[in-house]
Amino acid sequence: MAGLAFGLSSLFTYCSLGYFISSVTISETYQMSFLSDQSLEFAREHIEKYYDSDFFPKLEEYEALWHSWDEVKKELMSTSIKSMSFNSPTTSTSTKPKGGFRVVQQLDAIETLIYISLAYTVAEAIENKRVPKESKVACSYRIEIKNGSFFSNGNGFQEYIDKSQSLASEFDYVLYTDITDFYNQIYLHRLCNAISYADHTLEKVAEDVEYFLSTLNGKTSQGIPVGPAASVLMAEAILLDIDEYLIGQNIKHTRYVDDYRIFSNNKEKLTSVLENLTLYLYKSHRLTIATDKTGIMGSKEYINKVMFNSYEIEKQEIIRKIEVFNPYSEQFEEMDNPFLDESHSFEEQIDLVSQRILDNEHLDLGIARYFIRKSKKHKIEKSAQVIFDNFNLFLPVVNDVFLYLDKVSDTNFIDKWKNEIIGLSTSSFMQRNLVKTWFEWYISRNIEILKIPQIEVFVFANTSINCQSKAAIKLNKLSWIRSKKDEIQNFNNKEKLAVIRAAQILPKDERKHWLSFIQKNSSSSIEKWVAKWVKDI
Repeated sequence: MAGLAFGLSSLFTYCSLGYFISSVTISETYQMSFLSDQSLEFAREHIEKYYDSDFFPKLEEYEALWHSWDEVKKELMSTSIKSMSFNSPTTSTSTKPKGGFRVVQQLDAIETLIYISLAYTVAEAIENKRVPKESKVACSYRIEIKNGSFFSNGNGFQEYIDKSQSLASEFDYVLYTDITDFYNQIYLHRLCNAISYADHTLEKVAEDVEYFLSTLNGKTSQGIPVGPAASVLMAEAILLDIDEYLIGQNIKHTRYVDDYRIFSNNKEKLTSVLENLTLYLYKSHRLTIATDKTGIMGSKEYINKVMFNSYEIEKQEIIRKIEVFNPYSEQFEEMDNPFLDESHSFEEQIDLVSQRILDNEHLDLGIARYFIRKSKKHKIEKSAQVIFDNFNLFLPVVNDVFLYLDKVSDTNFIDKWKNEIIGLSTSSFMQRNLVKTWFEWYISRNIEILKIPQIEVFVFANTSINCQSKAAIKLNKLSWIRSKKDEIQNFNNKEKLAVIRAAQILPKDERKHWLSFIQKNSSSSIEKWVAKWVKDI
């Protein structure tokens, strides 16, 4: 770095949530920032307790990272964010209940650690800048860093319902609206500004967040990943000044994420509020209102048609019981009977709930998740009949479907439902990337399923290298790893990790020799860590 003059002093600042910023004067312009041990330890605890994406199976690489954890932390803590390179996330589509798809993403393992660490750093500042919880304005996902979790108990949905009911009884009219494609439309520089607005001492961290996300996006300046819990925090940062703006309009409102309910006794005033809000969102954030989800109605009509029709009451009670919109959606808590009479047996309740699901034109996510998670917890095998017979209906909750099937798939279950499992492997559902990802996860975990001849053929002819690797390990298929290890340079980064993991079935000397070669010659730290983990098994 010839020509750069180092100053005589260095400034070290430790921010409130553990993000270590080192600003070194180099001709008064060069500054670097680093992740802290505290933020990385939180990231590990978060991943171990919860997940890395709400839509995908958890990645296989984390055990290797924990195996070399001190080394992983040392590398991440000694490298500034802006000098790191990042892999693009895995991108897929999740089916929406009423048709169409949403784009969802899963970051690679190292990128997930970094994103959680960055979110941990800014979380407290964002929460402190939000409208106080007691006001029930910003109801969704109140932040409380504790035991690997970003969020306080409950998701805030019941508070949103209660506040809406209270305001509807106080005012004559309600304006309902939300933001079009919210996560994908967030401008990253405005996110940077929002974090700095929450706490000006986090300016360098905010710049790192912007750099990190824009690099993940291929230098695109718009969009945050849909799936990671860290994105929930980033979205709330963007909404800080919007709540402030609405309060400044001297009207009452409440919201759940970007779902707004605004109240007034004057219908024309609400029309003006909508116009002004539309302009504010565009000018300040380049966000737009979802016109098909926007309208003004009388509060009595709102209460009768939206809040207190019998179906909504039942659904809201289910939501209250199981927190179905919790960002940690794979986390299961004990649930009371949500709306059914105590005199019904448990299986009778499940029958009634499944019938309610099938009676609706579109899948209700809350009731569907209640049905599947309750069936999973109590290993209710007959729920599989409803799912297999109506598989297309359950696509919006495909992760819950395969988590349930994984839980109940003992030898007897597999023998009974073998034809349905085979049928899925040859169905058009395998053309849906996310469905196939979960199906591969499900079959590759169960050796009895892998022993079904049609499934074994399907796995090694039509699935991802990751699925084949896991199946080869389960089946001790030595020929697979030997054929793949010699051509490892032909695979992409994710596939290389899968091949390295499968080396655990090689004879000890062969495994040690090949993995030592990987450790010596690979330019990828995570490949070296996975190789070390496999070698030490």
